Amino acid sequence: MKVKSIKDAIHGYIRLEEPFWKIIDTAEFQRLKWIEQTSYRVLYPSARHDRFIHSIGVYHLGQKAIQGFLNNCDDKDAEIVKKYKYSFLLACLLHDIGHAPFSHTCENLFSYKEKIGDKNSNINREFLAEIKSHLYDSVYAVFEKDYFSLIIKNPPAVHEIMSSIITCRKFSDYSIFFANDDIGFLDLDLIVRSIIGCCYSYKRTDNEEIRLELGIKNCLIRLLNSSTVDVDKLDYIARDTQMSGYDSIVLDNKRLLDNVCIVNNDGIYYPAFRKGALSVLSNVVIAKNSQAKWIINHPVVIYEAYLLCKAIGTSLANSGLRNENGDILSSDEIISFIFSSASLSKEGHKHSCGVFRLLSDIEILNLMKSNMEHPVVSEYFSRDERKSPVWKSNEEFLFCLDSNEDKAAEIAEYMAPLISFFNDIDDITDACQINSSILENDSLKERQDNETIQNLIKVLLEYRSNVSYVILPAKNTFYARIDADKLYIRFEDSSQNYTTYKKLEGEDKGISDKRYGFFYLYSSQKINPKEFLSYLYEKAHSDTSYAP
Repeated sequence: MKVKSIKDAIHGYIRLEEPFWKIIDTAEFQRLKWIEQTSYRVLYPSARHDRFIHSIGVYHLGQKAIQGFLNNCDDKDAEIVKKYKYSFLLACLLHDIGHAPFSHTCENLFSYKEKIGDKNSNINREFLAEIKSHLYDSVYAVFEKDYFSLIIKNPPAVHEIMSSIITCRKFSDYSIFFANDDIGFLDLDLIVRSIIGCCYSYKRTDNEEIRLELGIKNCLIRLLNSSTVDVDKLDYIARDTQMSGYDSIVLDNKRLLDNVCIVNNDGIYYPAFRKGALSVLSNVVIAKNSQAKWIINHPVVIYEAYLLCKAIGTSLANSGLRNENGDILSSDEIISFIFSSASLSKEGHKHSCGVFRLLSDIEILNLMKSNMEHPVVSEYFSRDERKSPVWKSNEEFLFCLDSNEDKAAEIAEYMAPLISFFNDIDDITDACQINSSILENDSLKERQDNETIQNLIKVLLEYRSNVSYVILPAKNTFYARIDADKLYIRFEDSSQNYTTYKKLEGEDKGISDKRYGFFYLYSSQKINPKEFLSYLYEKAHSDTSYAP
């Protein structure tokens, strides 16, 4: 088979077999060159990498993981791994092909005002109809049951569903590239399951041969999309930190993936790592936690995502877009029209003035620049107009309260209704600024806790009457957890001779759940954080309607 090599800044030379480079050359995959990988550039200007190279990097690590499996499992397991090798690698390559513009900031616009956990949502109906048209009825019936179980417990990300839709629609075209007897067949069911992280249920059979095959397939699924360590995480942790310039631990992915193996946990199979990879696994956990705390939850990054989302919403609402019949669309209809699976294709989605096709950051930026007169859009493009965080970390928040977590918890609980109100507003066109005009907000008037929220708004405005604020929640924990209880370490050669990372190391290092819902407050004027938090603490104690 013909092979091409490309040089990657993270992994060195990546070898691409002919079917994969032909897929990379298609318009839908090339679109990923104009999809920003992260929203970190506001903090780290050098982080100019995209979903295109990340997807190729995940494919490369998938190759390494497959080789590790083959080296470390017995002949029977190895035959199954070989059978599904190309299906897994194709899933690795295509796992982000349906990603929204501006990384995760815009992905929920593909399911605007809907919940993925609702099996009757538009996006789920579209997804299930698409995959049903490609699978045998008996295979689809099993998939549907497993998928409905998944969305109840742990719904997939919206971009994973969109990637699966695009993969299904392009599958017949991609399959032609694999028309080679050495490759075998491509299992679309497994490919889609790997993208969305939907494992097969063991409950439908007692046949040990079938259970083993399902187990190996589930190991492949978890190697791409899991709550522990997978090739997707390994690429973006290394790529995001190195491309941003953020000094973090260097990950020895070769050593880690050379040690990929399988464990049998009471008849259920999981991917695992041999004991020789323990030092690298420890570094992965530390690097992931560090990235989550100091980059993903940095106040400037959080505000950038908020501002971008509102600037896009405002621009969409003011676009005056008409459909193909010339009818003016409402703001909700415009979002659904532009952020659709049709807009991601080469053929595109037609409207009265043209076509949205291969949707990327470029189209959205152009739309925003046409609405520069709007304050929130102007603020996005002009950093000197932006609000600043009153405090920049949880550590500073605590320091300003004399390192007293009880005080911090009281303030967070006092402000919780206000945070909840702004967090619950699902209208992307609402800029959510805290100023005197917000008291007339229709969403506020409809709330049962209207009076409580109004009082909290007045408290902020009393401190500085000529200031506007934005309040945004951080996560209750600063860390994107790697589930240490499902991260398996195998000792010796037996698939049943293993333990978990949690048992070896205890809870994930550095993680401590906060007793309070930490938040950031942004102000249009500079505010002394210590004085302000003292003021807020006094207000919490003097407010008779508030009972901590």
